[in-house]
Amino acid sequence: MTDDLLSLEVLDRGSDVVITVSGELDFGTTARFLAEAQPLAEAGRAVILDLADLMFCDSSGLGALVRLHKLAEDAGGSLCLARLRPQLQSTIELTMLHRLLVIRADVPAL
Repeated sequence: MTDDLLSLEVLDRGSDVVITVSGELDFGTTARFLAEAQPLAEAGRAVILDLADLMFCDSSGLGALVRLHKLAEDAGGSLCLARLRPQLQSTIELTMLHRLLVIRADVPAL
C-alpha cells in the first residue's frame, strides 16, 4: 500500500511477517496503516515493523502501535519494532512505551 504520505511493504517470511513502513504515521494515515497491519497482528503471527524509513509519528501513530501490540498478544503472536529513527526512539522512551513494546536495533534474521 502506498501514497504520498505513507508506504507499506509486506514481506511474508514464513515464520514471521515484516512490514516496512515509510513516510508518516499520523492522524491522516493511521487508519490505512491499521487496515493493512491489523489483520496480520490478529492472525497470531510474529509481526516485525521495520521503521527505518518512518519520518514522522504522532500520538495517533503511537496509539496504533500499542493497538497492534495488544492485538498480536491477544492472538498468541507478537509485535516487534525494528530500526527506529532517533526521534521515534526518544518519543517512545519519553512516553514509557519502551516498557511495553519490544524494540530491536535490526530486523531479526530468520
